[in-house]
Amino acid sequence: MSKETDARIIIDRLLREAGWDIENKSQVSTEEPAADGQADYLLRDSRTRPLAILEAKRFSIDPYSAKDRAREYARSLPVHFILLSNGEDHYFWDYEEGDARPILGFPSPADLERRANLKIHRRGDLRQNLASIPYPEHFRFKGDEIELRSYQKQCIEAVDAAVISGRRKMLIEMATGTGKTLTIAILMKRWFQAAVISRVLFLADRIELAKQAKETFDDYLSQWPGTLLYGGRRSLEGQIVIGTLDTIAGQLGPSGFGHAYFDLIVTDECHRSIYSSHRATLAHFDAIHIGLTATPNPGELRWVSETERQLVRSTYLFFDCWDAARQEGKPTFTYTIQRGISDGHLADYKIYLAESRLTFEGATWDGDEIRPGDWERTATSWDRNKLLVDEFYRVEGEREGSRQRKTIVFAVGERHAAQLEQLFNRALSDEKVLRLAKDLKVSPGAIRSDYARKITCYSNNGNPKPLIDRFKYDPLPVIAVSVDMLDTGYDHKEVENLVMMRPTNSAIKYAQMRGRGSRLAPRIGKTSFLIYDFVGNTERFDDPGEEYHRPRPIGRRGDASWGGEAGPIYATPDTTPETPGPTEFVEIPLGSLEDEFRRRELITVGPEGLAIDRKTYLDKWREKVAELKEVDPVVKAIVGERPVTEEEWDALAARLNSPEFWFTEQSLQAAFDQPAASLADFILAALGLHRFPTREERIDQAFAAWVAQHSPTPHQAEMLRLLKARVLAGDQIDTTVFSQPPFSLRGGRARMEQLFGRETLERIIDEVNLHLVAPG
Repeated sequence: MSKETDARIIIDRLLREAGWDIENKSQVSTEEPAADGQADYLLRDSRTRPLAILEAKRFSIDPYSAKDRAREYARSLPVHFILLSNGEDHYFWDYEEGDARPILGFPSPADLERRANLKIHRRGDLRQNLASIPYPEHFRFKGDEIELRSYQKQCIEAVDAAVISGRRKMLIEMATGTGKTLTIAILMKRWFQAAVISRVLFLADRIELAKQAKETFDDYLSQWPGTLLYGGRRSLEGQIVIGTLDTIAGQLGPSGFGHAYFDLIVTDECHRSIYSSHRATLAHFDAIHIGLTATPNPGELRWVSETERQLVRSTYLFFDCWDAARQEGKPTFTYTIQRGISDGHLADYKIYLAESRLTFEGATWDGDEIRPGDWERTATSWDRNKLLVDEFYRVEGEREGSRQRKTIVFAVGERHAAQLEQLFNRALSDEKVLRLAKDLKVSPGAIRSDYARKITCYSNNGNPKPLIDRFKYDPLPVIAVSVDMLDTGYDHKEVENLVMMRPTNSAIKYAQMRGRGSRLAPRIGKTSFLIYDFVGNTERFDDPGEEYHRPRPIGRRGDASWGGEAGPIYATPDTTPETPGPTEFVEIPLGSLEDEFRRRELITVGPEGLAIDRKTYLDKWREKVAELKEVDPVVKAIVGERPVTEEEWDALAARLNSPEFWFTEQSLQAAFDQPAASLADFILAALGLHRFPTREERIDQAFAAWVAQHSPTPHQAEMLRLLKARVLAGDQIDTTVFSQPPFSLRGGRARMEQLFGRETLERIIDEVNLHLVAPG
């Protein structure tokens, strides 16, 4: 059986590694008399004053269980801090401000003494100290007089309350354009002044974003010096250290950053950081952790990627804000794009949807099947891209105003971006070229060549920053064609158009792209922006909106073979094809494969037509039902399983259908994703008295009943199971699905018609869509 002395051998080594001289009794003493016993270790500061005790336990004992005795020792000595360890598991405990928390290693003498000095410089406890620092109603920032916005104050108040309550991890969700970095700078200044912190690490996703953050901190936090780390540079200077996770990961351990070097870690775009070695880097530090993100919570946008759903869930778990019972995140503070638009702090937006036949149905070229997800990855069609570019210019020409609207085009890759740059420049009318040349006092050739520019990591010989600056500050270019350069962290208020030519299954990526247009621009009078969606991203993620106007139809939009009047996207462009497409990249020359539109419509999103955030809607529903449970006789009858008359049902429905949230059975069915549920079911579910079957369970039940009814042969059943898998993946079924894997690997449509017959196959498709897709 292990002994405590065995654990102490390891504890001694860990203390040495942290910088403690355990042979120096003026720094570390053992068996120190305290209360009615002895503290195993007493750690002292540079003036030999008691600083912390360390309580050691044998390997087999959880050191957390030693809290009570250790606290008695700490109070009698007295010291602020307690370390608990069995040589394998370690805890740090500031027993006046929270519970003992796991740590990966011991703090250094300097870091522990610095934390003790923070407590000495406070005026009262943490609550009193923070209360003594007023919130800045107005302040100077980058030469302007800025007024603190109400939601920024609410955010700081929420984080203050969390840290006072003893919480060490907080998550802030704020939509792009609402000033996350400035808000966290205001918070940091308060915490510096209140002696809550003295060192901060700000982690950015890319070095460009780290530089932007440093500019904000240098301006607003000029009293607290900041240091930007990059590459292999190592530095222990500055109260604010800014860097990327990769850079910081290489500066841990001996002569680098110790476990307690920072008091606060702020992780920007934190959803990118909670995985693999990055998570270990964050866990290295015993500090207050604040995550910043502009990504949607699961209530706003529908998740397509299960991997991404789990990534977001892991983010909530890391920041201790995952509600396992409700299976949703509960951030410390949330300010959505919908609230920003409603409050007048963000630009509202409309969505122009245009679906071309090639984009959504694919094509066959020289014997190769080109699936919808293959475009610009294994194949390109100049006709397809020219159609989309011409449509952009057609709609722009019909919009009011003569101002050249700055536009970001999201392309799939370098080859795609280069092609689009050519097409956008080539499609300019001669009249527009001559007019702009006169207005801007440049040559017509400059307009023709620079109106649209490709901005990728390869641009300008691998130095795209001058091009990015030109797009932001100069009249030309008007259109920036980007590949993973301007979709996140790029702040240009005057961007008024976003053109989505890159399909994505990432709700996070979509939210970031959408955020490029969300800032208001008073200088040019910008209060809204327009998303041109040529690849179905907005519908893929259920971006809220309502039908506003249908431009004049072109092409065969009403033909049933094209998917119906305004049907859903039947073949979703994917970021990763299921199987390899053509063996070599296929380029289909202009004029070789005609394309045309099968659907067009304009959607408006804003205070008047804004669909309410699903998560907010469900939260308000639960609050409303909890309120009615106590006072409403019909709700009481439903809970008590007593009969309810038709008149009572109608009266209850009228009470629930209020102008604020419109709680109708139909809207609740959509919000809960339960198309067959009743109002009573939703009331019981809100009170935790009913559990809805999952979409997968509903489809399993419907499919089993359908198969039992039709008694298929084993070969037919196998193909039907493949259909079920496509339904579970969220696909709408039509005949084109049989030309795609896995059906194409088993004989495709010909095999399906051989097994079922053409007429029966068409009937099966109708029934599958009616009975299997509808429940989801």
